[in-house]
Amino acid sequence: MKKDYQKLAIDIVSGVGGKQNINSLVHCATRLRFDLKDDNKPDKEQLESLNGVVTVVRTANQYQVVIGNEVSHVFDEIIKLGVINGDSDTVESSNIQPNDPKKKEGIFNQIIDAITACMTPMIPALTAAGMIKVILSLATTFNWMSSNAPTYKVLDIMGDSAFYFMPILLAINASKRFKVNTSLAVIVAGILLHPNFTAWVSSGKPISFLSIPIAPDTYAATVIPALLMVWVMGFIEKGVDHITPSSLKIILNPTLILLISAPIALIIVGPLGSFAGAGLAWVINMLQGRLGFIMVTLLAAGMPFIVMTGMHHALTPIFLSTFASTGHESLILVAQVCSNLAQGAAALAFGIRAKKPSQKSLATSSGISAIMGITEPAMYGINLKYKKPMIGAVIGAGVAGLYGGIMGVTLYVPQNSFMAILGLNGAKGLTNVVNGVIMMAYHYLFLSLLA
Repeated sequence: MKKDYQKLAIDIVSGVGGKQNINSLVHCATRLRFDLKDDNKPDKEQLESLNGVVTVVRTANQYQVVIGNEVSHVFDEIIKLGVINGDSDTVESSNIQPNDPKKKEGIFNQIIDAITACMTPMIPALTAAGMIKVILSLATTFNWMSSNAPTYKVLDIMGDSAFYFMPILLAINASKRFKVNTSLAVIVAGILLHPNFTAWVSSGKPISFLSIPIAPDTYAATVIPALLMVWVMGFIEKGVDHITPSSLKIILNPTLILLISAPIALIIVGPLGSFAGAGLAWVINMLQGRLGFIMVTLLAAGMPFIVMTGMHHALTPIFLSTFASTGHESLILVAQVCSNLAQGAAALAFGIRAKKPSQKSLATSSGISAIMGITEPAMYGINLKYKKPMIGAVIGAGVAGLYGGIMGVTLYVPQNSFMAILGLNGAKGLTNVVNGVIMMAYHYLFLSLLA
C-alpha cells in the first residue's frame, strides 16, 4: 500500500515543534536534517512512534529524523508545507535567531557540516559513475567488448565524467553552503579544468600570471582545491560588495570577484589543495603499508559509530583523493564494505528469527538497504534497538576487516555496497578477487550462524 507521505510530513513538522520552530531543512540519503530554532521543543517519543520514522538523532547543530530510502518523498511534502529548503539559494542567514546557541558550535563541527553539505548531493553522481566503471570492468573481464570498441569508449567517458568534473560539482554544492554566486564558483572551478590550461601543464612549459609562477598541477578528480577556493570566494564576495558603489555593483562585482578569485585559485589555493590531497593519499598509503590490517579492522568495527556522528562524510574527500592519486583504495572503502554488509547481515538474521510480521518486514527491507550501502534503517531500526544484532555486526565487520586488511583487499571502483565485489578486478588480479569475495561472503556465513 502506498504510504501517505503528506500525513507523515505534517506529523513530523508537528513533532519537531511546528513550522515556526524550523529555520530550514535539508536531507541526505536517509535523514531529514532540521535546523531548528529551539532543539528542546521536539517530541522525540512522538516522532519515533510515527509509522515511517526509524529513529531520531540529535547532533550539535541539527535535529535529524531518520526515514530511510523514502526520505526524498517526505522531504518534498514538508517543503510543500512552507518549510524553507536549506539547499536553496534563497535561504538567508537572517533565518537564524540572534541568540541561537548553534552559532557557538565548534570549528570541528562546522568543518564536518560543511563537508557533509558539499559531498552528500554528489553521492548519486558518484554512485552512477562507479556502477558504469563496474560494467566496464565486467565487459573486459569476460570479453564482452574490446576496450577499443566505440561503445566501450562512450561508456568510459560516462563513467569518468563525474570524477573528472568533480571540482565543478563541488563548486555548485559549496557555493550554496558558503553563500557564493554559483555561476562564478563554477567558472573558477572550470578554469582549473580548462583544456588550454591542462595542455599548458602537460607541455612542461613555465606558467605564470603577472610574472608570478603558477604550479603546473592538474585538478581533474580533485576534491580539496575546489572546496577551499569556494570558501575563500565567500570572503572575496563580501569584500568586493563592501567597496563597490551601488550603481556599479551589477558590473563591477562579478568582474572583480573573477579577476581576484581566478589568480588566487591558480597561484595559491589550487596548489595548496592539491598538496593537501596528495598528503592525505600519502598518509593513507603509509597506514595501509605499515598498519593496514589493524586500521581496516578498527575502521570497519567502528564505522557504525562514525555514521552516527555524521563523520563518515568527512572520509569521502580522503578516499576520493586516494583514488585520484592511485586509482585504487584499500582502507576506507574496504572498511565501509565490511561494515555495511555486516549491518545488513545482522538485520537479515534478526528478520529470520523474528516472530512478529512487522519486525520481519522492517528487518528484511532495512537489511537489503544496508547491503546496498544505506545502513541507517538497519542500524537504528533493528540493530541498535535490539542491541545483540549491533554487537554481532560490529564483531562481524571487525573480523572481515581483519581478513581484508591482512590479505590487502583492494577496490578499483568507488563502491561501498555488495556491488564492490565487481570492483575487485584490477592490478592485483585473481588473488584480490578471491580474497575480496571471501571477505564479503564471511558476513553471510555469520548471518547463517546467527539465524
